[in-house]
Amino acid sequence: MNPDRVTMLDVARKAGVARSTVSRALRNDPSIPQKRCAEIKAIAEKLGYAPHPMVAALMSQLHSHRRRRDPFCIAWIDLWPRGAAEVSVPWWDKHLAGARQRAAELGYGVEVWQPEADGVTPARLRQILSARDSWGIIFPPVPETAMRYDFDLRGFSAVTIGTSLQTPPMHRVAHNHFQGIQLACDRLRAKGHERIGFVCTQAGNARINGKWYGGFLERQLHWPAAHRLRPLVLKSGGRETLKHWLREKRPDALITGEALIGSWLETVSRLPRVAWLTLGGEARNLWGVNQLPEVVGRAAVELVVGQIHRNERGNQTARHNLLIDGVWVED
Repeated sequence: MNPDRVTMLDVARKAGVARSTVSRALRNDPSIPQKRCAEIKAIAEKLGYAPHPMVAALMSQLHSHRRRRDPFCIAWIDLWPRGAAEVSVPWWDKHLAGARQRAAELGYGVEVWQPEADGVTPARLRQILSARDSWGIIFPPVPETAMRYDFDLRGFSAVTIGTSLQTPPMHRVAHNHFQGIQLACDRLRAKGHERIGFVCTQAGNARINGKWYGGFLERQLHWPAAHRLRPLVLKSGGRETLKHWLREKRPDALITGEALIGSWLETVSRLPRVAWLTLGGEARNLWGVNQLPEVVGRAAVELVVGQIHRNERGNQTARHNLLIDGVWVED
């Protein structure tokens, strides 16, 4: 131990409070008024206080053991019509499985709520979760109708998975879509494919903020001009437009990531090699990017539990985006 190290007791003496009060203030405990918390933090910063890393690790472990006896669960808010998420969102169940596994390791449970399917309003859902002491909330990917969900996050620590939920503002965990399509391009080029095409729908492109589109264009900058194919963004009449584009452009490999486009490709003869951007580990006889959905689910739990431990509640003005890189698979 460094004898000159500023301790929590030094901060307490300077602030004229008990050591336990300093501890709670530094953890944003709601029992301490926000103004007083800010004053104590300012004193700690001025004195040069920093928690000892080994002591902090020990206290975290002690808190973890205590929480294993707590009844608190993390709420998993499924905003799809009943049963639709499993159909509409690739490996939705794998996100949830990863979240449940990591939550159990950290002493929490995960409860699935379906407010839209059950006719529960956002205000009523807030009342229920508050009464059940569900401090943490995870919003998995949502349908287009729920991209702006009128939920008051005050008093809650929240994280969303993916890029579809726009409001309320919160921290986000998502697959790194930009990296994923770059990886697909690089692997296909390494295998000798030169004329690589990318196809998406207008809605799908908007849902991930154009990251696939942008990543594909960036990779094309490094290719000879004769190898570059303009990305195809489908609107209405997508099936016939896709068939015409394939006949005209004749790509020797195709990158896509949407089930709707996959159903259209099933009717195409002489299909080029297809690389899928939305694999989740269950693929057979497919090439593409495994987005590691279980890892994404685990990361969402770690991010929300970290907020709970730090007593961070409500809307986050400085939102964090945690991106999980995918891996290339060939089965």
